Amino acid sequence: MRNQEIRDILIKELGIGELPEEAQDEIVGKLGEVILKSLTIAIFDKLSAEARVEFEKIGAKDDPALIQEFLEDNIPDMHTLMEEEVRRTLQNYAELEAGGEKPKARGEE
Repeated sequence: MRNQEIRDILIKELGIGELPEEAQDEIVGKLGEVILKSLTIAIFDKLSAEARVEFEKIGAKDDPALIQEFLEDNIPDMHTLMEEEVRRTLQNYAELEAGGEKPKARGEE
């Protein structure tokens, strides 16, 4: 699942397709940060200690293709994991929306 796919899912699920693109970008950006944090924690939970060290080294290179390849090789259910984190964040957002709180990443609960 790529960034555009996540963006499209968020816009659809949040029902913000009619908003100006700038407003959509702001909302998606904020939720995207939470999803990224949650996903990173979930990834670390699934990796061995050795793979975590390797992931940190690869992440420091800031090469999205290399990171994607590493994740696909080391986390067979990566797509499912991403979907779960998007779903969890949207559920969290829906629950907190009325209370005026911001969504929390995994580990911030």
